[in-house]
Amino acid sequence: NAVLRSGAKVGDLIFVTGMLGGAAAGLKLLENGEHFDIANTENVESSQSPNHNLMLRQLKPNSQTIVGKLLPRECLATSAIDLSDGLSSDLRHVCEASGVGAKIYVDKLPFDVNLLDYSEAEKLDFALNGGEDYELLFTVRPRMARNRSKLLAKFPSTCIGEITDDAGKIELVSENEVVTLENRGFQHF
Repeated sequence: NAVLRSGAKVGDLIFVTGMLGGAAAGLKLLENGEHFDIANTENVESSQSPNHNLMLRQLKPNSQTIVGKLLPRECLATSAIDLSDGLSSDLRHVCEASGVGAKIYVDKLPFDVNLLDYSEAEKLDFALNGGEDYELLFTVRPRMARNRSKLLAKFPSTCIGEITDDAGKIELVSENEVVTLENRGFQHF
């Protein structure tokens, strides 16, 4: 059984796997002419520099196929999508297909650990609009999330928000303000 984009329900919690923003930052570095040592392409968690690791996230993404197979088998997720176009675009796809809205809490977003030298605004832009992280976004009923410890402990995931009844509206909630998100991720033509 596949988990579709169209199954999110009001009150569902929104989860993402892994870390966000690294691939977009890596692309920016490469576009700006940063040197990439092709001989050192083992893994993102290597002892290489943060810039090297960011470029590696762009050039050698780590897809979440195991998690993607686990979610439907365990009947955990109500909806799911890969984060290939950016969190804002991909979450919008789920909201539109499901006829719902969403709230995302900035302080819950799991930014790539290699983004230490970037401002909070840059990290947020990379995560929301950059894409190509190839992590998964999925929604879970609250009662399932409470019982998730055994299952979701098998892979890193973070609750970043909740599904709302305000169809098509995605709000970004920070300590000081609530902003309605524009769709600025990758647009397919």
